[in-house]
Amino acid sequence: MTTQLTEKTIKGKRIRTNNQRIEEIIALWSEVPAMNIAGDLYAVYSNYETNFKGDYDLLIGSEQADLQDEVKILAGEYVAIPVAEGTPEGVGKAWQKIWQDEALEKRRTYRTDIEHYQKDGTVTIFLSI
Repeated sequence: MTTQLTEKTIKGKRIRTNNQRIEEIIALWSEVPAMNIAGDLYAVYSNYETNFKGDYDLLIGSEQADLQDEVKILAGEYVAIPVAEGTPEGVGKAWQKIWQDEALEKRRTYRTDIEHYQKDGTVTIFLSI
C-alpha cells in the first residue's frame, strides 16, 4: 500500500552502521529508555551508501525529543508495511521479507525509510519509493 508522507524533523541519537553490525543497532536501541522520548518513536534510516547491504545513518527519536541529532523524514511517496507483531523479532521478520522482495527492491529510492512506533503498540515500516 502506498501513502504520502509529509516532511517531519525527528530529533534523537544517530549512528552510522550497516545490517552486518547488528550489535551497534542493538546498543543504540538499549539507550532509548534513557532518552526520555515523548510521543511516537521513529527509527529513521537515511544517507544510504548504496542499498540495504551498505552503510546508512540510523537515528532513533521523536518529533518532541530534546536531543542534538536530527534528521528530516522527506515528504513523498512511501510503501507502508504493517508489522504483524510490534516486537524486535516482529520488526526483524518484516525487514527480512522486505529484503527478499525483488519487485519492491526495484521501487525503493533509499532516501528515507522509517519504522514508526505508535503509543498503542502498532508498528509500521515506511519505505521511500
